[in-house]
Amino acid sequence: MKRPCQPTQIIGKLPFAIVLSFMFFSLPLSGLASLVIDSDTTFWSPITYGCNIPDPSVDQQTGQKSGDLVGDANHPAFYSQFDDAGTSDLTDGALAFRARLNEVKNYKKMTFDYSLLVGIDADRDGGLDLFVGVDNSPSGRGEVCMWYPGDGSNTRPSTTSIINPPAVSVERALKANYDFSLVSATIDPGAVSYDVDGGGATDAFLSFSFNFSDVVDLLSAKGIEIDQNTPLSYVMATATQSHSLNMDLNGVDGIPDTDKTFSELGAISNTFLVTGESVPEPAVLALLLAGCSSILIGKRLLPRSELKD
Repeated sequence: MKRPCQPTQIIGKLPFAIVLSFMFFSLPLSGLASLVIDSDTTFWSPITYGCNIPDPSVDQQTGQKSGDLVGDANHPAFYSQFDDAGTSDLTDGALAFRARLNEVKNYKKMTFDYSLLVGIDADRDGGLDLFVGVDNSPSGRGEVCMWYPGDGSNTRPSTTSIINPPAVSVERALKANYDFSLVSATIDPGAVSYDVDGGGATDAFLSFSFNFSDVVDLLSAKGIEIDQNTPLSYVMATATQSHSLNMDLNGVDGIPDTDKTFSELGAISNTFLVTGESVPEPAVLALLLAGCSSILIGKRLLPRSELKD
């Protein structure tokens, strides 16, 4: 049984300098490299899910292993990458996501024949506010798309729906805003295995990118204002179409209890900025700040002769 992470277990292992750095987590990164959609994983930031492994193998609902998201402690199932366009504008640039899949349906054709959907919780209320993804299902558009969620609460699988047609769709351009590649030493130089489930089939990476400004504009139309310093959480899934999450829900082992919230299922990611920086949860941050205060107060109370440089 998986044990939940305890904030104090995390904090106790952090050097003091790192603890202090968390106080400034909202500062944006500068000098980001240009986004290259088929770049190796060292240019990408893993999207993590608390203490859960990224995603168990062979747990898709529909039986197609080529729609099975996979990952383990050494091989993330979900990544992001951001290019800030080299400007001071906090709402431009390009955002990309990458998913690791169990195998390819047809290795000769090298095609992904489903939909990959990433739900964004932009206001941190546990509900999904926008979907981005690739609509490659047989009845799909074959494009990189953005969809509004339906009128439900969108806080759990049973209350989540996706409005079609998409609010934004962009032609899929190989090696420009879309890539589907076998995992290899070139694209994943730190990999211990190229076949996470050990089933004999090489894993694949599905990567896609889109204009961050489109996300900003669509959320703004819903009254949610974001920029690249806004904390976001994600839900990622594969699907046989683009109007529901019906194949594999990342971070969940097996068929989920659809009446549980994404948070209860462990299907909603930790919190990140679009730049890939991890943002501590409020409870963790409070403990970090309390720890910093205690250390500083303790040093002030020590006799001057006991203080060290």
